[in-house]
Amino acid sequence: LKQPELKICREQTASLDNMTSLCIFALALSIAPSQGGVPEHFHSQLRCPFASVWLEHGADRAAQMLGLDTPHRRLSEKVVFGTCSYTNSFANTDSCVEFVGSSWTPDSAKERCDNIMMGTVGTLVEAGTCTRTDQFAGWCSTAEGTEMALLEMGGMSADCEAVGSACVTWSNGVFVGEGACAEGADSGAGDSGPSPAPPPMQPTPGEEEACAIAPGPIGAAHMHGFSAGYSTDCVGSPAQQSPYMWPLRWSAHVKSEGLSFGSDKVTYTSKGKVMYMTDKNWKRLDLWYQSGVQFTVGQSPCENPDSNDTLRCNRDSEKNTTILHRGSRMSFIDYHENGSISDCTWMDLSYIGNVRPDWYMDKRGSATDVQYLGDVHLYYEGEPKLVKQWRKKDFANQYFTMSMQGNPGDDGIHWPLTLNVPGEGFGDDFLQSYSNHALVTEDDTEAFLIDDAFVAAGGSCPKVGGGETSGPPVGEVEHVPSNLEVDLAAWRSIEYTLSPVVEYVKAAEPCTSEVSSGNGMMRLTDEIYVQGCWDSDSSALSVMLRAKMERIAWSAMSFRESSECLMTPRGGGDQESILALPARTGDAYSVHFGPLSPAMKRFEDAAIANYVEQMTPIEEMDGMGGSAAFVNGELQFSFARKYESKPDSFYLNYALGNGKTVDYHKTRGCFELKDVPMCMGSAQVPDASDMSGGRRLMEQVPSAGAMLTAFSMGSLLR
Repeated sequence: LKQPELKICREQTASLDNMTSLCIFALALSIAPSQGGVPEHFHSQLRCPFASVWLEHGADRAAQMLGLDTPHRRLSEKVVFGTCSYTNSFANTDSCVEFVGSSWTPDSAKERCDNIMMGTVGTLVEAGTCTRTDQFAGWCSTAEGTEMALLEMGGMSADCEAVGSACVTWSNGVFVGEGACAEGADSGAGDSGPSPAPPPMQPTPGEEEACAIAPGPIGAAHMHGFSAGYSTDCVGSPAQQSPYMWPLRWSAHVKSEGLSFGSDKVTYTSKGKVMYMTDKNWKRLDLWYQSGVQFTVGQSPCENPDSNDTLRCNRDSEKNTTILHRGSRMSFIDYHENGSISDCTWMDLSYIGNVRPDWYMDKRGSATDVQYLGDVHLYYEGEPKLVKQWRKKDFANQYFTMSMQGNPGDDGIHWPLTLNVPGEGFGDDFLQSYSNHALVTEDDTEAFLIDDAFVAAGGSCPKVGGGETSGPPVGEVEHVPSNLEVDLAAWRSIEYTLSPVVEYVKAAEPCTSEVSSGNGMMRLTDEIYVQGCWDSDSSALSVMLRAKMERIAWSAMSFRESSECLMTPRGGGDQESILALPARTGDAYSVHFGPLSPAMKRFEDAAIANYVEQMTPIEEMDGMGGSAAFVNGELQFSFARKYESKPDSFYLNYALGNGKTVDYHKTRGCFELKDVPMCMGSAQVPDASDMSGGRRLMEQVPSAGAMLTAFSMGSLLR
C-alpha cells in the first residue's frame, strides 16, 4: 500500500512582517500598538524570526499563548489612589480598574482613565475602590502592578482557570486570585474596601541566572528578558565554547536588501549599525538610510504608495532613529536635526531578552529546528570568503541562513558576515550583510544608556505599549511566496556547533515528514502524530491525532478546502471543525462538530462563546463519529467522516489548547493526507525499529476498549 504523504504547511501565524532586516531575533518584541505601542516609523526597523505571536499580542500575552503557565499571585497591603470605571466596548460589560501605588497623580490618573480603552473614556474616582460582588474572583494585574482590574465569574469565565486565562490572554496580565478564586478561605467577596496589592509580578532584569533562555518558542532565539546576560561557556548549551557563535560584544554596519520572489533585483535597501553587549543582555540598533520600494503587509503608514499596489511603498529617508534593548526594556529614540534627542519612549518586553549569540546553531526552545550546512565559498563585498553556514527554521516553516566567517583574520574572530531572512509570507525576502566589524568595550557603555542620560538631563521617556490589536489580514490577502520556504526534500535536522566540549552524532536525522513503513503514522512535531486510513466499506476517512500534553486541554481539527494553510477560507466563510472539549471536572471528553467562524481569528469573547454554543454532539451528526481521551499524558483524538467518494487529498488543520476552556491555542498547524491506505480493522502498534528516526510512535493503551481508535471508527459508520 502507498503510505499517506504528509505536507506540513507553514503555521497560520499572525505576523506583521512590516520590518526591514536590521534586527535579528532580539527584536521579536511586544508590539500591540492600539494604545500607543512602538512608534509607527520604527516598524520598518523590526524584522525578526519567531516574532509573529508577540508582535500581534504583546510579550506577556504571547508567552502565555505559547504555553506558559498562568501565574497566580496573592495580595498584600497596598495603597489605592482611585478607580476608573468604564464600559468595555468589546464585551459590553461594566468594568473597574484600581490605580495602585504612590506613583499616581491626579493628572496621570485622569490621562490614563480618559484612555482606558481605545475610543473609551472612563470615570475617575479618587480615593475610591472597586465594588466586589458575590461573583468577585480576583484581579488582573498589569502595568507592573499599578493597574488592578476587577475580575468576576460568569459567562465564558465560568471557573477560576477561565478567569485567569482571560486575564493573561486579553490583558497581558497576571491573575491574582481572590474571592471565589482565593487560595483557601473566602477573602471577603462582597466587600468594597481596599484590596491588597501583589508582590512583584516578575523578577527584575538580572534576577534570572546568566545564560537563561526565554520560554517556549521565544527561547529558540532569545535570552530570557531577566537574564543577567550570556557567556561563551554556558554549561550544558549545545554551542558551549564554540568559536563560531557570535562574539559577546561586537558592532558592525548592517545593510539589508529586499528581494522579490522569482527575482534577483534589489527592491529596497536600508542601512544602519548594530552594537551588542550580550554578556549584559544589551543591544543598540541605529538606522539612518532607507531607499526603494518596501513590499509587505501591515507596514507603517506610507506617504508615497505605489499607484498599482497598496502593499508597496516608495520609501526614501535618511532620518536617524535608535532602538535600545536592555534586558526586558526596549527604548525608541528620535533625533533633532542637530543630533540631540527629540523624543523617547520605552516598552516592557517581559520574557523577551536579546538574541543569544548561538541562536542559529541549536534547536533549543520549541517549534524550531536547525540544519548545519558546513563550508562553502561565496563572494563577500566582492572578495571570495570561506564561510560556515547554518539554517534555522522558525515556527512559520521558513528558514534563515547564517553565514559565519570560516577563516578568521588577524584578530582570530569568526565574524557574522551575511544573514538570509525570509519574507514570512507577507513580503519580500531580505539579504543582510555585516561589515566594519569591531569589538565593543566598557568604554562603549554610555552608548547603550542614552535614554537614561536623556531623562537625567531633564528629558522625558514615558512607557508605551499594551492594548489589543487584531493583527494583519491573515487569509484576507494573497500569500506572498518566499524562496525560503522549507523544502522537505532538502531539510535535515542537524544540530552541530563545533563545540569542543559537546559530543555530537553528526549523521543527519531523517526528515520529519517521512512516514513509518506500513502503518501510515506521520510526525507533525516531536510531540504530535497523526494517522489516517480509508474504510472502503463505509466510504469513510478515519483519523487519529495523538499529542503529548502536560494536562488535559481542548483540541480541534478542521477541514480546509484547499492546500492553503488558512484558519478559515480566503475571502470569508466558515470552516467545518471537530472540537474535543474536556468536562469541567474529571478527565472525560465530549466531541462536537460545527462551524469555525472568521471572527474566531480575533479571539473575541462573543465569538468564542458562539463557536462553542453552535457545536453539535458528533453522535448526532449523520455519517460522523468521534472520541477523545487523555491517557498517560497523551491526548488521543479520533474521528471518522463519510464521503460520497474518496478525495485525492484531505486537507486538515489541528489546534491544541492550554486548558479546558476554549481560548487561544497553545499550538496549531496544517497537514495533508494523500494516498491514504485502507483501514485494517484495528490500529497497529509498530515496533520501534519500524519508526522514522528510530522512535516508537504508539504505545499500548490500558483498557483500550474504552477508546475508539482511528482504524476501528470507520466500522461504526457502515
